[in-house]
Amino acid sequence: MIRAFRIFAPLLLICLTVAGGAYAQSASESIAAVVNDDIVSTSDLEARLRLGLLTSGLADTAENRDRLRPQVLRSLIDETLQRQEAQRLSIEVDPARVEEAVATVASQNGMSPDQMRQMLGQAGIPLSTLEAQIRTNIAWSEMVQRRLATQVNIGEEEINDVLSRMEADRGRPEYLLAEIFLSVDEPSQEARVRQLAESLVQQIRAGASFSAVARQFSQSAGAAQGGDMGWVIEGQLDPALDEAVAAMEPGTVSSPIRTVMGYHILLLRDQRRALLPDPGDTVISLRRLAIPYPPNPTQADVAGVVARVEEARAAVDGCDSLQAQADALGVGGTTDAGRGEIRNLPPALSELVADLEVGQATGVQRAQDGAVFFMVCDREEPDNAGPSREDIARSLGIQRVDMLQRRLLRDLRAAAFIDVRV
Repeated sequence: MIRAFRIFAPLLLICLTVAGGAYAQSASESIAAVVNDDIVSTSDLEARLRLGLLTSGLADTAENRDRLRPQVLRSLIDETLQRQEAQRLSIEVDPARVEEAVATVASQNGMSPDQMRQMLGQAGIPLSTLEAQIRTNIAWSEMVQRRLATQVNIGEEEINDVLSRMEADRGRPEYLLAEIFLSVDEPSQEARVRQLAESLVQQIRAGASFSAVARQFSQSAGAAQGGDMGWVIEGQLDPALDEAVAAMEPGTVSSPIRTVMGYHILLLRDQRRALLPDPGDTVISLRRLAIPYPPNPTQADVAGVVARVEEARAAVDGCDSLQAQADALGVGGTTDAGRGEIRNLPPALSELVADLEVGQATGVQRAQDGAVFFMVCDREEPDNAGPSREDIARSLGIQRVDMLQRRLLRDLRAAAFIDVRV
């Protein structure tokens, strides 16, 4: 049985493509698209489609194939343009980097390269196809760094402007989002793209990986990172997206949202108030005093244990005395309950301790096997200083390079001869 596998960063753009001279084309093989002097064959397209379904966890059905094929072909065309631009600049990729990347992908999926080759072969996808795309991806990244990154210079005034806006937005809702974006370039695409978006939402809600689907099929700037958008403050998005996010709960996926550019599918990963500490990030140390019930306890047994724990709680005035009380009751070895963020505690316990100060105890709780109370022995509040100037400069630089990269690809597409034949 063929099992799904994942492709991880920094190889998130690794998708299947064999445009142009990457492979010898048989004379009888049909052409899916011509991109300048290179071709994308129908076998290229079908192999890429198989890889997309395999890595995203989407069902390999005729319906999914029909809906995804135009999206996959668009990606193949864009990737062919990227490869051509890297070749124009004489950018060559060391074969050792490709081998290392293949080994990394295999390792991250718990396989050797030979095992991954076998799995891909069972799906009708030769490993050489993946190697060709890795090479193209590395070459494009090298081109971006060489040609575009050198154009980016973040000034101190830009950083100051960001800090000023952040302070003005303090306390406003902020969302940690991921996105799948499907563009609608002309009215004739409207119904097809909407149906594809609705199908993807349905399958993601049924268990398909949002990030894997985004990497394979999204046209958003963050597709290579699984659709990651980072933290976004209310009001920074298109109004339709803002409205949808405000009604979502963390961990949920939106229905398709139409904007002037196309359809968006959002995943709300988390939310908070901008530049305000998140109570869930508070780190506390807990101790506890617990007395177990006897075997097969009666109601009188339970009441007696609870009463003993209530007496111990009344006598405790801090963590040191908690230990003394536990020792006196013969349960001293069970007092340490650990240290960590409040958000990682069981929900019922986090509600009990969230507002306690150091030295304060919860009420006595009746557990399944005994009675217990907890005491906070240390509390470390989260830092709300926000990002450093270096962090802001780095983020602005990444955004600027990404904008230039998308603009370059758009210009390459506009200047290219592209003849789609399927």
